[in-house]
Amino acid sequence: MEFSQYSPKAEVFDSEEDAGGVQAFGIYWSRDLVAWKRSCKLLGQQQIGSEAVNMAGQVGIYLLYDGREVIYVGRSVDRPLGIRLFEHTQDRLRARWDRFSWFGLYPVREDGDLVQSVPTIDSDTLIRTLEAVAIESLEPRQNRKRGDDLAGMEYIQAADPELAAREKIALLNELSNSIRS
Repeated sequence: MEFSQYSPKAEVFDSEEDAGGVQAFGIYWSRDLVAWKRSCKLLGQQQIGSEAVNMAGQVGIYLLYDGREVIYVGRSVDRPLGIRLFEHTQDRLRARWDRFSWFGLYPVREDGDLVQSVPTIDSDTLIRTLEAVAIESLEPRQNRKRGDDLAGMEYIQAADPELAAREKIALLNELSNSIRS
């Protein structure tokens, strides 16, 4: 199977400041803001108004939520995040989830491309990163601190522009049908 639309640019990546394991993440993204298909776009921005980055090619872990309850935890290793999430729109979980969080291992270059390189980390950093991921994604009531050892860049979700185009086509079809009636 061809995944070229997701293939990050291969590059040597060795940066001490980015050695926290999780390089990029998104919390509580809405399923409704994605135009679901095998080659979907998972668009994220560092801040509102900044250039959107397609995270569909990320590898890492993800959580599916029904409201705020975690109903599934998965990993994307052999298939990128976009494909794994798309598969969940077709499988036994298709009607069960409305939000998702993801934690990606690929860094994002300044031009918005994903770098296909996973930094090497020591066990102490790995443990702190795992704790931070669990705190950020589960938001346990008794934890007083946030996942402060999550060194990756958080991305806020941006809607896929294809959704607006689909809505316009549906509206035009509806108007056309009402004119014919």
